[in-house]
Amino acid sequence: MRPRFLRVGSFILAADAALLVSASLAIILTNEPDPTTRVGRHLWAGALANTTVALLLFILAVGPVRRGERWALWAYGIPLFVYGLPMLVMDATYVGPAGRLGALGPQVLGLGLALVGLTLAGLGRRDESRG
Repeated sequence: MRPRFLRVGSFILAADAALLVSASLAIILTNEPDPTTRVGRHLWAGALANTTVALLLFILAVGPVRRGERWALWAYGIPLFVYGLPMLVMDATYVGPAGRLGALGPQVLGLGLALVGLTLAGLGRRDESRG
């Protein structure tokens, strides 16, 4: 039987990855990113890239992370440091005070959930390896 920590951790990671798509939907579903403009194409590219990352993270969470595979924990964690933290720093630096809470709040929540999920999955994996 799978350890409870591993199941809960992988569920949190899957949910966190699914929530990451909401940032892309917010861009795609507005009328602002006009793909006939340079900025619009960049917004669409960012939204599609974000969706791709979220999909890959979701697949990792429901597959190899849930099975307790160590490499999958690393594969899930790397984008947090290479993609998530730099975006958080960039938004903290360049978003004005009026929009800062709206921009940073979801990012901090998402990164926090991912760290909790990774921690729980890692603890569950360790328990499983001890037998």
